[in-house]
Amino acid sequence: MNRLIINKLTFKVFCFLVFMMGVVVPKIAFCQEITVQVGTTTIGLNEDFEVTVTVKDGELKKYSKFPKINGMDKAEIYTSQSINFVNGQVSKTQAVTQRYRASRQGTYFLRPFTMTVNGEQVRHAGASIDVKGKSTTTNPFDSFWGRTENTEYISVQDDAFFAITTNKQNPYIGEGFTITMSFYVAVSNRATLNFYELGEQKADILKQIRPKNALEENFNIIQPVPEMVKINGKDYRQYKVYQAVFYSLSPQQISIPAIPFKMVKYDVAVNSQSIFNQMKENIKTYYSEPVSITVKELPPHPLKDQVPVGNYILKEQIASKNLETGQSVQYQFRIEGEGNLSVIEKPQIPKTGNFDFYEPTISEMLRRNNNAVYGTKDFNYYIIPNEPGLYPMKDYFSYIFFNTKKDDYDTLASQITLSVTGESRKNASIRSADLGSFYDRINEESNSLRSKNEITWEKYGINGIAVLFALVLGLSILIGKKVRQRDLDKEE
Repeated sequence: MNRLIINKLTFKVFCFLVFMMGVVVPKIAFCQEITVQVGTTTIGLNEDFEVTVTVKDGELKKYSKFPKINGMDKAEIYTSQSINFVNGQVSKTQAVTQRYRASRQGTYFLRPFTMTVNGEQVRHAGASIDVKGKSTTTNPFDSFWGRTENTEYISVQDDAFFAITTNKQNPYIGEGFTITMSFYVAVSNRATLNFYELGEQKADILKQIRPKNALEENFNIIQPVPEMVKINGKDYRQYKVYQAVFYSLSPQQISIPAIPFKMVKYDVAVNSQSIFNQMKENIKTYYSEPVSITVKELPPHPLKDQVPVGNYILKEQIASKNLETGQSVQYQFRIEGEGNLSVIEKPQIPKTGNFDFYEPTISEMLRRNNNAVYGTKDFNYYIIPNEPGLYPMKDYFSYIFFNTKKDDYDTLASQITLSVTGESRKNASIRSADLGSFYDRINEESNSLRSKNEITWEKYGINGIAVLFALVLGLSILIGKKVRQRDLDKEE
């Protein structure tokens, strides 16, 4: 009975929660209102035309470029924010306004356009703008918007820098080196900064910094996320814009020049009486320091053009070290560490009759972390021993590579020794082979000795067939001659 009451109460609570989710969640999910509006379309030559993006009950995080108007120049961009308290509820509005100026009177056209605001596309139908002579009238709301006042802005000193860095300046051929492009903002920074056309800038910069004749392992950074770092004892937020590990295929000199990087920096109004025009958008260009990377040859070695390069260790597993001949066992040869795992091939196993080695299944796993690419590459074998004995597996499984940690060539060799017991499988292999019908007739034939000169029925039979064949052949030739002679007589 008690359980029934509890179940009913649980069901009622569940229904209530579902109802509340249906009522409350939609309001939360869709409370953000985004609009794109244009200002007055009939203006004086001394006035500005405006396009404003407004986000109500939300935060204006990101927006695309404002549209172009043929014949009009883009002027300042202003941002504004207002907070209202209505019936005990807080309403927040953020806006950004692009101003346009005409140099002469006439009619200008703002074509239909679409802007992406906070990831959402907002479309506007466009407008026709009439620019008259200089206006002498005053809008009663101009003081509210801050248009009549001569607003003064000051530039707040920023504490930030742009950098392109590498973790290795003298890597070997095939050794991974990381190139990172980041923007650093000090924790103590007071200036307001924002990214400017990040996608376009990034694409242009990558054309200048990507090394030629090198393989790339991209970290695929989509959105910069701040990470706390300490530089010379000072705390910074690092915004990584791009990061990748490169493996050069040849010796080369890589030179990355000082690269410009633009950011939006806001000046702050000092005498504005309006809630708008509190900040003015400016573009500031930062420059990275030049970077030089020298890729060097590997030391001399007979296999220097074939061995992989990296910092690797060997991990191996086997189901059992004690086997019977003919008993299969699974063996895993795993190469693990930092480097370009894609160039690692399966171990070269010498030919032997002591074991049957089947082709391995191969799997690979990569992990990008701490400015490097780590991973594992597994080679899983099935092995069948054929001969009894003790067998160090290093005689069959070893791998030569250039160890970047030791600056020398190194070998990963198996540490496992197999103990094989049982009978040799060589005789079993002979018995299992199909020797054909010739051997099947051995038991049926006589094993008594016969004289070399003894005449047997087999000899008579073979000789008789040969004589008969000769007679038929001669008769055929004779008949053919007579037929040809008769044909010649008829023609005459």
